[in-house]
Amino acid sequence: MNRFTRFAIILLYIFKYIAIIILHILKFILTLIPVLFFELNKLINKRLRFSITFKTTATYTLIFSTILLLLGIAITCGFGFFLFYQTNQSLDNNSRLIDSLISENSELPRDKINNYAKIEGITVALFDKTGQIIYTSSEPLPSTGNLSRTRISANTSFDRNNLYFEAPVKFQHNSGKIEVSKLLAKETIYLQWLITGLGISFLLTIIITIIIGSSTSRKMLRPIDNMTRTARSISAGDLTTRLDSVDSHDELKELTLTFNEMLDRIQGSFEQQNTFVSDASHELRTPISVIQGYTDLLRRWGTADPAVLDESIDAIKSEANYMKELVEKLLFLASTDKKNQPLECNPFALHELIDEVLKESRLIDSEHQFSSERNDIIMLNGDQALIKQALRIFIDNSVKFTPAGGSIKLNSSLKGQKAVITVADSGIGIASEDLPYIFNRFYKSDKSRSREGSGAGLGLSIGKWIIEQHKGEIKVESIQHQGTKIILSLPI
Repeated sequence: MNRFTRFAIILLYIFKYIAIIILHILKFILTLIPVLFFELNKLINKRLRFSITFKTTATYTLIFSTILLLLGIAITCGFGFFLFYQTNQSLDNNSRLIDSLISENSELPRDKINNYAKIEGITVALFDKTGQIIYTSSEPLPSTGNLSRTRISANTSFDRNNLYFEAPVKFQHNSGKIEVSKLLAKETIYLQWLITGLGISFLLTIIITIIIGSSTSRKMLRPIDNMTRTARSISAGDLTTRLDSVDSHDELKELTLTFNEMLDRIQGSFEQQNTFVSDASHELRTPISVIQGYTDLLRRWGTADPAVLDESIDAIKSEANYMKELVEKLLFLASTDKKNQPLECNPFALHELIDEVLKESRLIDSEHQFSSERNDIIMLNGDQALIKQALRIFIDNSVKFTPAGGSIKLNSSLKGQKAVITVADSGIGIASEDLPYIFNRFYKSDKSRSREGSGAGLGLSIGKWIIEQHKGEIKVESIQHQGTKIILSLPI
């Protein structure tokens, strides 16, 4: 009998006993269905959205139970194969011994065979060549061709309770065959005890896994609960609260640090927004007050006095222009903050743009000297309108802080793969302590200067944004009472 045949017999036995156990389990479950349905309904209502702890425990319990089930089936199959192989070998040896007893005696040794069969717990039967029973150690057995048996090989067959082994034999000068069978009661009990033990161990292991897994998962995910409570306590009025760092070096600590960094950015943006709104309100309050004051003046007696009328109209016009310029800058900065300000990049001649800016500056302002000592021929790829706006901002800033008669120089040169533009003036300069902040919105280096002389403090912020959007760099050099030089570097 080959191994495949033996394995097939084992599987048949295993499936038989597993089916019996499953039937008993199903009967037990059927009695618990009402209770289980009630408890399951409560669980679903309570955990309509399952927690991470529940999902983690359920997932790993399912994986572990599947592994245990496969391992239990493998152990049962192995043990069943061992029992079948041992029983089959024992019947083979018994048939050989009985064959030797028959061949050693001229007559059939019935008493010896009976005694041997009782000692070994087997049944021995002799058949002639026609298949008729000649001898049996117990009650007459059915014919070997009976359909109630399942034949596995030429020598082995089995029915519901017995394993049969047959072999050819010669007795009293006649040929026939000997059939040795054994009741599989002990083997069945062994398998049942094994399956029961494995089943109990399986259930206990699953229960322990659920308890320990749930407790461990809850402990491991406790930092997430702390994060949730801390996050709920954070509000727009108090952005200073931070999450406690986890005392480990896993993903939760990294998540905590990332969350705290995000809160730092949010707090910085929120404070910047508050400052922006406050400064914008302050800048708008002055022109509104001026316009309101001149309006009241005109209402009382300004229309009858031509001088008062002209002064009021000029003041209202000036303040309206200032408000228009301020609002346009605010809208531009708001657009840049939302990343809605597009760049229309196209090749253009930078040297021609600089000549154009110088010409316009001379037409607008005749009190300052505008010149260019160097203007290399450079083709630049960028948004020509925005770069021109940036140049106008830096020149206007120089004009504001340069006394009448002073000089403003606009130069350009090609250095490697970069176009370098400088705006140098002979103005009052900037204090060293103010240099790091001049590009901040609404920042004014000289707080004592009037609004007309220094503006709203938004131009340099816009100019810096334009240069940075073109992947450029900006540098400021300044000495008080000697002048300021702004150096722009743009890749070509």
